[in-house]
Amino acid sequence: MRGKTHLGPEKQVSLLLLLFSGGIACEALGQVEPGPIEPRQPEPVQTQPVQTEPGPEPRGSLAGERAAQALKQSLTNEVYNMHWGPVSLRTETKLEAAYTDNVFLSEANRLDDYIIYPQVNLTAAMPVGQLNMLRASVGVGYEWFAKNHSLNSDVPLVSPGSEFLFNVFVGDFRIKLYDKVSYEQTLTFNQQAGDQPRFYNFTDVARFDRFDNFAGVAVDWDLNKVIISAGYAHENFISTTQEFEYLNRASEWFTSSFNYLLGDRTKAGLEGAVGLHDYYSETTLNDNWRASGGPFIEARLPAGMILRTGGGYEMARFDSTAAPGNDYDNWYAYGKISQELKWLTHSLSAGHATLLGDNANNLRTTYLQYAISSDTIKNLQLEGYFSVNFSKEFGGSYFEEFRHYLTGARVGYLFHKYFSANAGYELFLKDSDTPNLSFYRNLVTVDVTFRF
Repeated sequence: MRGKTHLGPEKQVSLLLLLFSGGIACEALGQVEPGPIEPRQPEPVQTQPVQTEPGPEPRGSLAGERAAQALKQSLTNEVYNMHWGPVSLRTETKLEAAYTDNVFLSEANRLDDYIIYPQVNLTAAMPVGQLNMLRASVGVGYEWFAKNHSLNSDVPLVSPGSEFLFNVFVGDFRIKLYDKVSYEQTLTFNQQAGDQPRFYNFTDVARFDRFDNFAGVAVDWDLNKVIISAGYAHENFISTTQEFEYLNRASEWFTSSFNYLLGDRTKAGLEGAVGLHDYYSETTLNDNWRASGGPFIEARLPAGMILRTGGGYEMARFDSTAAPGNDYDNWYAYGKISQELKWLTHSLSAGHATLLGDNANNLRTTYLQYAISSDTIKNLQLEGYFSVNFSKEFGGSYFEEFRHYLTGARVGYLFHKYFSANAGYELFLKDSDTPNLSFYRNLVTVDVTFRF
């Protein structure tokens, strides 16, 4: 592994000031898309307080016994079908079949394929003492391509949902230790853990073997009206496809937020994050550090709506090995409003941010997305989503401006106590200003899941 990024004295002082000053908004806010495709960074520290109806009863502490018992109950309320001493286990098998008319994401060389994707998932939970809970899950599967056999792998794939999670409550502190790991092979099923989807700006590519691991800690300090949160994660991203080995890196992610509760339904404050990125070889991408920070507000509105919005300043500084034009000073902003009604749940999100690039050092994007779901019909789950991103990659020898659109729908049906089935359709379209980099892809999926 390479050494850490080398920074001059002035940059070191600037970085320390940013770390101690707190607030910021994570890079991953820019590239959000609904549906099953995949965040660029560890999931943000969750600081939402336990909500209560207005009245004399005080809010429950994030680090108090009530919160610990609620967490324990939420885990034990999950359906576990096997018990081994104090350990509860849940297992499921899933068989997914898909058809795509553009497996290589190509404009000219369009090839279709049928894919079979069997998967086995195991989840385990174990109480530790009276209030703490250890939870672990792992999913292992395999993608088999009927026509393009060169895409078939020799090793199994590890689901992005695989994780190790341990919650600890100490005094006014709530501590979460976690490790999230994934190993994926192609861009057909492009997934990621959490709710921050990930888009790779690749064309004429189908095989992209990649290992991604986040290990970190998140701490909430609950001081009644004030909640201070901080997090740290170490990421190793490794591509075992030779063409993309230039992406291999080690990253350190720091997050922080200062939350002031304005009542039972509103909080405001400052949030921030700093990322340090050390590429194993700087043939295409360069070592850098980047940061952003600013205010935010989150409020529960009438009619079951929740609003969160924020924005501020973002910047990046690169090592001397990078060519001019990589550093930037810009702004970021985001907003999301969601609503839970009797018949449906839906959300609308928009934002602007600069992220790590895939072909160049930076990816700047402005996005809009909408998602809707409903389970009011017994045993039936309906979902739909749409998003559009206006983006450009810059920094280094590569530059591209493009737009990509994603829309899809899914229908799920529980037809037995242990069996469920899903059917979905997705259209992915990229419109690039660079010749031969535009394409569209249709994807149809069906799956059957057996929980036992």
